[in-house]
Amino acid sequence: MSDFILFVVVIIFFVGGVKCVNSSIEGRIEEAVNKAKDIDAKIAEMKNKIIIVNGSSIPEKRIIKTIGLVRGISDTKATTKEEFALIEKEALYNMLKEANNQGANAITDIKLTTGTYGSEWQSSQAIYTGTAVVAE
Repeated sequence: MSDFILFVVVIIFFVGGVKCVNSSIEGRIEEAVNKAKDIDAKIAEMKNKIIIVNGSSIPEKRIIKTIGLVRGISDTKATTKEEFALIEKEALYNMLKEANNQGANAITDIKLTTGTYGSEWQSSQAIYTGTAVVAE
């Protein structure tokens, strides 16, 4: 009889733990979606100040000063689809802020790199890099 009680207790803890994990994941998904919406607005505002291109030249503009390398690293460690969308936006916004703080009005040669790390639980982070410049 005591084995049966132990079995029931283990099942109750397991089921309760699964529910707790699911609600935790749902909360993280909701938080990621809300953060992504906020960052979208900030990126749109920054794109009014800073031109971004993935090539080394800017159409109809002339680069008059090269400031140097800028990068943005995501703040979130992504494990869900919604967090993956968020980390790219975080990294882009962080790079735009850095370029703006250095006096750039454009970023050329932008590149996105993502990395996955961890042994049991995989998570990812995004890094944007580019060259901050002044163009006219």
